Amino acid sequence: MYMNKNISTAFSKLILFGLCFCTLLSCKKAFDLQPEDALEASQTYRNVYDADAAILGIYGKFVSLADKYVLLNELRGDLLDVTPNANAYLKQLGTQTVTSDNPYADPKPFYEVILNCNDALKNFNIMRQNKVLDNNQYYQRYTDVLFLRSWLYLQLGIHYGSVPYVTDALTNIEDIKDESKFQKITFDDLLGRLIRDTEATPKEFLNQNTSASSPTLILPMDTYLIRDGVFKFFIHRRSFLGDLNLWKGEYLKAASYYKDVMEIGTNQTTNADQQVDIFDTYRVSDDNSTDHSLKTTAVINPWTNIFAAPLADRIANWERMWTLPLTGSFSPGNPLLSLFSVSGNYLVKPSALSINNWNNQVRTDGSLTDRRGLNMSYRLNANQPEVLKFTKNYSTSLPFEKTGMWVVYRAAVMHMRFAEAANRLDRSTLAGALINNGIFGTFGTKSTYNGVADTYPFNFDGTTTTAFRGNWYRNSGIRGRAVNQNVSIDPANAMIDTEDKIIQEEALETAFEGYRWQDLLRIALRRQATDPNYLANKIAAKFEAAGDFSAAATARARLADKNNWYLPFKLK
Repeated sequence: MYMNKNISTAFSKLILFGLCFCTLLSCKKAFDLQPEDALEASQTYRNVYDADAAILGIYGKFVSLADKYVLLNELRGDLLDVTPNANAYLKQLGTQTVTSDNPYADPKPFYEVILNCNDALKNFNIMRQNKVLDNNQYYQRYTDVLFLRSWLYLQLGIHYGSVPYVTDALTNIEDIKDESKFQKITFDDLLGRLIRDTEATPKEFLNQNTSASSPTLILPMDTYLIRDGVFKFFIHRRSFLGDLNLWKGEYLKAASYYKDVMEIGTNQTTNADQQVDIFDTYRVSDDNSTDHSLKTTAVINPWTNIFAAPLADRIANWERMWTLPLTGSFSPGNPLLSLFSVSGNYLVKPSALSINNWNNQVRTDGSLTDRRGLNMSYRLNANQPEVLKFTKNYSTSLPFEKTGMWVVYRAAVMHMRFAEAANRLDRSTLAGALINNGIFGTFGTKSTYNGVADTYPFNFDGTTTTAFRGNWYRNSGIRGRAVNQNVSIDPANAMIDTEDKIIQEEALETAFEGYRWQDLLRIALRRQATDPNYLANKIAAKFEAAGDFSAAATARARLADKNNWYLPFKLK
């Protein structure tokens, strides 16, 4: 498979080295070694290469969370269901009846990576103080690890609500259980601390798409190439700041962070690696070629290439923002295959509701079914519905070739979250444009507000004339790229109806990728006072679509209590 050729042995060796590095750093956590046997920080953080090895090791451990991340965010949601092969613990996740002994609910794997981050951050500070790292080298590395740790804490807050916020470089994970030292803080307080810590980063080190001299951390890997001016192995910083502020209800700040990334192509360069396609990068665009643009009807580069094209593919990277390889060359390999593949353990499958969602869409030609459904997001394999986004490149003729990728973040997600923020600031028309048929299709020229051209961050230029083209003239919108008809918005209830349509589109565009529970929870928290049963009704609908009305009643009753929106927090 061509995916395998794209992930080099050099890359695997780098990750292996980094993993060994992190293992050495935490060896006394796993084994009762004597002090003289332990590797001291002075021996492991000697130079910039050691710092890079630590980062790669952290990411190597982070990748091991891929299956846990997807299960927690999708099986708890309404788009993924269990198969008869699933064990009792997976069934608990799906039915909202999780017990404290459920291994999928154990926060320990997240904290293990967090403690590795804490150790690295502590030692980066020492290296800077000792002038082993200069200011640029320090911030390149410190910022990346800080943001990754913050991403992990955001996930903990989403799934557990109140959690200990530990920033100390602990040598024993069991110390976190000491509530006298590490008290739990509320999710809202956690968001405030994450925003405070990440926004303290000097602004120039938030820029990831500038030039060859970018402050972005870039490591030499022969086929994991720089694309759009950024090394996409690492977390995307500004979009993550947008996410944090969206959760916090800081909608203007969230929209501003997203817009800065969405318009990253404004500055062009002749350097091929750093080239940012002004009309296409992160813009959900259509170049009218019928071959490219990641449209569902494209011939050469269809929508499915987002999940299947090689890591270095130029057009797929118009959409991808944070992508991690899953390769059998090192642990954990590709755990998503065994979860989803009919040829593997086949533990989870598309829910009946998710399939109904696609089947009920209307295409621009008037026919039914969303092309993003059958044979794009899922397929029938031996008459069994199988998630395709993680299995497309797997072939039973090459059973040991299990290379894949985890697209952790992409442009369509950012567009829908920008739309979510804009809608809450009275820009329902603009939000509708981004989820329907785009800026030009809605406004004709520039985006407007109360009859005049809108201002930053809501100013989008879709102008297209023989003399001038605005940098949003190719934007096709999420449904436009899917070649679907627009959804209508109720003007009498524009804000709520637009928000509902955004969440509906999120289900069609990003099903099974790991966004669903967090998006439903965010809306539920926002609507607590006006629609306290929002989350309960959404999850119950999954079981109703499958004809299991008893499970629907159980889920609705449990989720009527906000305390049951979160998993029991118990470190194993």
